[in-house]
Amino acid sequence: MFAKQHLEFDLGSGRLSPDPDIMETGKVDLGVYHTAERFEAEKELYGRIWLNIAEAGDIPNPGDWIVREIGIRSVSLIIARGQDGKIRAFHNICSHRGMKLVWGDRGRGGKFSCPYHAWLYDATGALLNVPDEACFSHVNKAESGLTPVRCDIWEGFIFVNLDTDGTQTLAEYLGPVYNRVRDLPFGSYPYTARIGAVIDANWKLAIEAQCEAYHVRALHSRTVSKMLSSQDNPYVHSLDAQVLGAHRMQSVPRNPEYGLSPEKLVQAFSFTNVAPITAEAERGVGLNKSFAGHPDINTIQSNVWNNDQYVLFPNFIVHAAMGGWWLHRFWPLAPDKTQWEAVYHFERPKSLRAVFATQYALALNRDTLMEDNLALVQQQQVLGSGAKKMAQFGDQEALCKHLAAVFEASFNDTTYSIAAE
Repeated sequence: MFAKQHLEFDLGSGRLSPDPDIMETGKVDLGVYHTAERFEAEKELYGRIWLNIAEAGDIPNPGDWIVREIGIRSVSLIIARGQDGKIRAFHNICSHRGMKLVWGDRGRGGKFSCPYHAWLYDATGALLNVPDEACFSHVNKAESGLTPVRCDIWEGFIFVNLDTDGTQTLAEYLGPVYNRVRDLPFGSYPYTARIGAVIDANWKLAIEAQCEAYHVRALHSRTVSKMLSSQDNPYVHSLDAQVLGAHRMQSVPRNPEYGLSPEKLVQAFSFTNVAPITAEAERGVGLNKSFAGHPDINTIQSNVWNNDQYVLFPNFIVHAAMGGWWLHRFWPLAPDKTQWEAVYHFERPKSLRAVFATQYALALNRDTLMEDNLALVQQQQVLGSGAKKMAQFGDQEALCKHLAAVFEASFNDTTYSIAAE
């Protein structure tokens, strides 16, 4: 179970505690993964809490911008870095007749011209130009800029909050995590790769698959099982796990006895040229001076440490490892459909061998995640049958249990709020 617990949390509506029955028994109603009622409550929740949307490194220069979607809210956002260096977020919708303003996914220049009638805005959201302006005497340009969205940055990660009336700060929302993780060297890994897909499964199932290693021996027997599962720790129990308000973390182990197989020549070549991001191969590489040497990472100083995983409510996961770091975001689209994205950050390859090895490590991770995604689709297909009423999480699945308990508490709080209105 959890080594440390900061159980109370605040999602902006007051102090809450994880559902005690779920925390005690690990039993969760399977209806949370497929009912319209639960999905509607989650839709309301996504409209009032802080959400990780991007990384500051995605828009490094003044005038750079990206577009991000929050499908459960039918929201499209422009995230732009102004000439003053400040990052701002706006609804991606024109003030003229509600057209989607930007149709691309990224760009530079800091100006946004509506493709419908060419109303022009800048990176501060100001309306600069209205063609044939004399026909719009009733339009106040100063009041007709882009609609801003609350935006803040933590450790280089951009968060937004769609609640225009909300007062909770990002620091308050992150709670113990805000000071628990400080000044990590995310910027030391500039070589980036992105993968993603639409998964025909509930988004909470997708998050749970990334929060426990109990399934590694069975589901990942052809990919990473031997890298993680060891004789001393066959079911890959966490080295450390902590509740951090609405959020949680765990330290994931590696198999110190894992050896490169002469039957897998490509893998052996790759792992001897770069440390894979999933597990440290037997290369004599000790804890380095990046993440592994940071005081907030691997705090128990385990010599079989692989990575620290932070799972931030509701849908953001970040891993800090020996050879780099990676993240997942899971965006609900429907009760049985999820937009998944993963971003990997490696050290910059210094040779063609290193480029090949990095690409191999990425491919291995992709194949492992595809095993997860295929299983999720199969799981979703039978959940609505009613044959089983409850999921049953064990102690090995402590992060899943806490995640479900926080969701249940937020659902009950949302239900009460809607009824009160």
